[in-house]
Amino acid sequence: MRRYVEQTWGAFSEEFSRKDVAGVIASGNCSIIELEGVDIGVLTVERHADRINLGQFYILPSYQNRGIGTSILRELIREARQAGKRLKLRLLKVNPVRRLYEREGFRVVSTTPERIYMELAP
Repeated sequence: MRRYVEQTWGAFSEEFSRKDVAGVIASGNCSIIELEGVDIGVLTVERHADRINLGQFYILPSYQNRGIGTSILRELIREARQAGKRLKLRLLKVNPVRRLYEREGFRVVSTTPERIYMELAP
């Protein structure tokens, strides 16, 4: 994500990033994505009574474009639909992962200069 952060805000702060990650881990909603015993990414999901929020969803570049993220996302979509809940997320405008979300049916609901907010209706 460093490249996207730099493109968006012009600089990357490792100190800020470490604090942010520590907060995410402390929330208890964070999972490590593993493939054949290797840690390849991270997934943060917040489940609420009326919606599911997909937070951080990162897969190491060397494991991208193999369908791993699509498979995980489809499982989360299935969970949201079965529960009758909206699935929401946000991403940096410069992040090309938007194509994946659009392909899976997410629609843009709002934007800021830096971010895109998307959701998938139940």
